Amino acid sequence: MTEDDIATLLRRAASGLDVQDAPVDEIVQAGRRRARARLAAQVTGTVAAVAAVAVLVPVGFGARRAEPAAPPACVATVAPAVLPEWARTGFSEPEPAAPFVLGDSGRILAVLFGAPYSAPPAPDRANKILWVARDPAPPGPLRILAHRGAEPPVVREVPGGPGPSTLDLPAPGCWTLDLQWADRTDTLRLDYRPG
Repeated sequence: MTEDDIATLLRRAASGLDVQDAPVDEIVQAGRRRARARLAAQVTGTVAAVAAVAVLVPVGFGARRAEPAAPPACVATVAPAVLPEWARTGFSEPEPAAPFVLGDSGRILAVLFGAPYSAPPAPDRANKILWVARDPAPPGPLRILAHRGAEPPVVREVPGGPGPSTLDLPAPGCWTLDLQWADRTDTLRLDYRPG
């Protein structure tokens, strides 16, 4: 229903009343003013919310993000499961199963070929990971910022970007890995046992 339809209905309703001139135009104008005020309040609220999010998002990969009150736990043993369809390239089976950890944002997956991992590395088993990105990205390295508790972070790099790698870390424990490749980022956690 348009404003003209509303004005016509108001005039018809007022025609049966014992009123000289019903203030139809004033009523319509007041409705327009209220609608503009509501729209302005909605736009202001949206702009304020976007600005608040922009201020709270850390800028750059090197910026340390605030830790959640209860970070997700490391899983000491990851059971094999069927890989998502987007992560099956290079596997011969139609539904390959392997132990894997999916990034918090679902942008990358780590197939754990050397699990369980250990620090220092076990003499008979390498800490092998196949990194699979959900979407293709421009060529470039996969940068890994690994941190454990309040200790200083450890930086690792996979030169060719997501793909096969060995990821050795300096000590056992639950490591949070902040990953960056091209313009994409994700985070996941891996457990390293004493070697």
